[in-house]
Amino acid sequence: MTRASLLLIAALRRTAGGLLLLVGASFVIYITIRSAPGDAIDAISPMGTPPEVKAKLMAEFGLDRDPLTGYVAWLSRSAVGDFGESLVFAPGATVMDVGLPAFERTLALAGLALAACLVLALLGALLLGRPHPRQQLVTGPLYFVTAAPSFVVAVLFAQGMNWFVHTYVEQGGYETPPWYPIPIYSESWMPYLFAGIVLVAGDGLFTDFLNAVRAELQGLRNAQFIAAVRAKGARTVSHIARNMVVPLVSGYAARLPIVLGGVVIVEYIFTLDGAGYLLLEAARERDFPIVVGLSVLFTATIIVVNLLADIVRALVDPREVARGG
Repeated sequence: MTRASLLLIAALRRTAGGLLLLVGASFVIYITIRSAPGDAIDAISPMGTPPEVKAKLMAEFGLDRDPLTGYVAWLSRSAVGDFGESLVFAPGATVMDVGLPAFERTLALAGLALAACLVLALLGALLLGRPHPRQQLVTGPLYFVTAAPSFVVAVLFAQGMNWFVHTYVEQGGYETPPWYPIPIYSESWMPYLFAGIVLVAGDGLFTDFLNAVRAELQGLRNAQFIAAVRAKGARTVSHIARNMVVPLVSGYAARLPIVLGGVVIVEYIFTLDGAGYLLLEAARERDFPIVVGLSVLFTATIIVVNLLADIVRALVDPREVARGG
């Protein structure tokens, strides 16, 4: 079999596994949210609504079926992109019309923040070079500063920016920026920048990435094939760079769930109109279809990114295909 055939088989196998995982994850999400306390029909029905009207609403939104039958019906519709209609948050609008634009903004925020974290970690690993006891003067405070959860970093950052603008801009007689005070809804892109900084600095994400990249670089520099290249008088930069692609892609895919988990509360703190903010608002309003739809989109994104990472690893490193990857 040719390498292209093996790669295609491996990609198809991973795709099938990803679809099965998505079905299983969507079932758990659906059942969990269906079992949550509260009734969306009561939330959208005014006081004194006749029981027959409530029953009609439950039948319309599929809430009159048992969870298993309801899930099968929901899965058949969602397979063609129909996640249902919003019950409370935007009555009459489809989940995709409400959630997809918000999810695109969230995905861009999370993806760019993680990419920035990767680049900064790589630059930091190159600047620090080989491990040395004196480096603890730099890495020690860095680990301490970035160890806080992202929501704590978000609150402290918001308070700090408000204090700075109030002290040096507002009291100085200058015009305050449109995003001040935090949190406030505005069309400015600055709150997205602030949220990206918080995602990079919170949850120990940067230091975790930095340690992983430094370990990979150190291992490559000490590898026998790099020593052989160096002994021939050739440059080792291209060899190290090519062998760093796989760990960097793997690290990106592995840390994406952390960022997508942190972005939910960070968006809420900065009042960004993304999927994280929408998810919390929909959960508060008991908008069952939006919560399920957005949760499945988050899960599908993680599965797809890991699938793409597997394909990149197989393209870059033939040993992945030989191992059945």
